[in-house]
Amino acid sequence: MIKLNITSIFLFIFLNISFAFSQQKNINVENPVEYFNKRTEAISLAKSERWKESIIILESLTEQNQDDGDLFYLLGLSYYQTEQYKNAITALKKTLDLGGTILTGIPTGSAPSNDIMIKIAEAYAEDGDKDNALLWLRKGFEARYDEKPFIKGSSAFKSFNEDANFLALFGNDTQKDITREEAWSRDITYLEKRINELRYSSDAISKTDLSKEIIGIKTKIASLSDEQIIFKIIKLFGALGSGHNFILPTSPNKGALKKLPVQFYQFNDGLFIVDAEEGFEQWIGYKVDLIESTPVKEALQKTNAVNARDNDMQILWLGPYYLGLPDVLEGLGIIKNANQVTITLSDKEGKSEKVTMNPVAWQFTGMPILPKLKTGNQPLFLSKKEDNYWLKTLPEHNAMYIQFNVVQQKEELTLLDFNLKLRENIKKSNTQNLILDLRFNSGGDGSIFPPMLKTLIEFEVINPKGKIFVLISRETFSAAQNLLTEITKFTNPILVGEPSGSKPSFIGEAGWFQLPYSGLMGIVASQYHQTYKAEDHRNWIAPHIPVSLSSTDYFTGNDEAMNCIMEIIKTSEIKNKD
Repeated sequence: MIKLNITSIFLFIFLNISFAFSQQKNINVENPVEYFNKRTEAISLAKSERWKESIIILESLTEQNQDDGDLFYLLGLSYYQTEQYKNAITALKKTLDLGGTILTGIPTGSAPSNDIMIKIAEAYAEDGDKDNALLWLRKGFEARYDEKPFIKGSSAFKSFNEDANFLALFGNDTQKDITREEAWSRDITYLEKRINELRYSSDAISKTDLSKEIIGIKTKIASLSDEQIIFKIIKLFGALGSGHNFILPTSPNKGALKKLPVQFYQFNDGLFIVDAEEGFEQWIGYKVDLIESTPVKEALQKTNAVNARDNDMQILWLGPYYLGLPDVLEGLGIIKNANQVTITLSDKEGKSEKVTMNPVAWQFTGMPILPKLKTGNQPLFLSKKEDNYWLKTLPEHNAMYIQFNVVQQKEELTLLDFNLKLRENIKKSNTQNLILDLRFNSGGDGSIFPPMLKTLIEFEVINPKGKIFVLISRETFSAAQNLLTEITKFTNPILVGEPSGSKPSFIGEAGWFQLPYSGLMGIVASQYHQTYKAEDHRNWIAPHIPVSLSSTDYFTGNDEAMNCIMEIIKTSEIKNKD
C-alpha cells in the first residue's frame, strides 16, 4: 500500500512537471514590459472599436503567448467585426479551450463562455456554414445561454428564418392551422425543455416531478381558460424555488393577466393600499382586512405556492404583488371569480367598508416597489427613487447620503464616474459618516458595482474612525445582494433596516424564454453565486439595527431607519467630544 502511494505521488509530480514544460513552450515573450504595454494598447483599441489596428497587435501577442484567453477573445471579436469569420471561429474556440475569459467592457462582445459559443455560431452562419452554426447554437443553449428568445432577431441568422431546424430550436415548427389545445401543448412541452436547459439545480423539484407537473397541465388544457393555464405555469414556477424564477404575466398574446386597480404593500402593521388607478385614489391609505372571506394573513401565506423565492422576506415583497392578480387569487382559492373581487378595507379609525373592484389591463414593467407619496413633501428616501444612483451631503450630520436604486449605468454618468466624484466630495468635505441606501435596489448588472464597493473600502481606510451605514430591506436582491455581501466582507458597516431579500449564496442570473405560440415570457434562475464562504448558509444578511416600516411612518413621510442612524451619529459625536 505504501509503495502504491509513493508511486502515485511520483506519477503526479511527473505529470505536473510535464505540464509545466508544455506550458513554457506556449510562451515566447522576449520583452515582457513591451508585451504588457502592447497588451494594454490592444485592449484599448478593442474598446474603441478600432478592430483592424487591434488585429495587428493581437496577432503578434498571441504568437508570443498562447495561454492568455483574453487576447484570443479580443482577436476573435476583432476578426468577426472585420468579417474574417473563419479566423474568428479559430480564435474564439481557442478562448474556450483556455477556459474562457472574464474580460468586460468590449463592444459587441460578452465574456461568458455560452455567449462566446453563440458568437461562434454567428460566425459560422455569416460564413454560410449552417450545420456548424446550428451545432454551436445548441452548444450555447445547453450551456445555459440566457438571451435565447432574442437570437432569432440577430442579423447573422436572417437567412435561417424559414429553416425548420433553426425554428425547432425555439419550439417552432412549420405546421400551421393547429388547434388551441395543440398550440398550448407544444408551448408547455417547449417550456419543460427550456427549464431543463436553463436551471442550475433541480433541488427544489426533480426533473421527474417537473415532467409529471407538465403532463398534468397538458391533460387539462381543454378544460382551462388561457388565463388559468398561465396561472398553472406561474404555480409551476413557484415550485422551482429561487427568486430569479419568474413569469411575466402580461407578456402572452392570449391569456395576459389583469390586475386590481390598486397596489398593496405589507407594512409592519398590516397590508395597505399605497397606490391606485384613476377612480380608486380615495382608498390609498386604507388597510386591507379581507379578500373576499379570506383574512389577509392567510391569503399572504397562500401566495407561497406561486412565489418562487430565496427567503421569506420575499413573501413580504412579492406576496402583495400576487394578491393584486385576480387570476392568481382565483387559482389559489382565495376568491371564486377573477372578474370581480370584493375586499374589506378599514380606515384609520377602524371603520370597515367592502369595496368591489373589477380587474384592469396593465403592462408589467418591473418588480413592485414602494411608490412616492401622493401628497406633501417627499422624505429623502422617496424623493429620487427613479434615479439609478445619486448623493446628498448632510453637513449638519457630517454625513454623505448615497441612494443606489438599480445596478445599471446612467448614460450621462457611469457608475465609475459617479464614484470618482463621490470620493472627491468625501475628501473635500472630510465626511466622517457614509450612508448607502440599498432599500429599493433589486439588482441589475452585477459586473458594474465594484466602483461602489471600492468607494466604501477607501472611505474606511482613509477614515478609520468614520462610520459606514448601509440601509437594507426585503427588496435588496440579486446584484444588490451581491454588493451587500461584498461590503460586509471587506468593510465593517452598520446595517440598518430589514433582512435582505436574498441569500449571500444564491442561484441567480436570469435565462429568458418565450413560448412560441402564446408568446408567454419569463426567466429561469441559471447561475450559482457564491460570494462568501462555501459553508455560508444564511437565509439573508440580517441588520444590526432592525427597523421595519410602519404604515403611519410611510404616509407621514417619516424614515425611522434614517432617524436611528442620525441618533447613532449624534451619540458618537458627543462621546468623541468627551
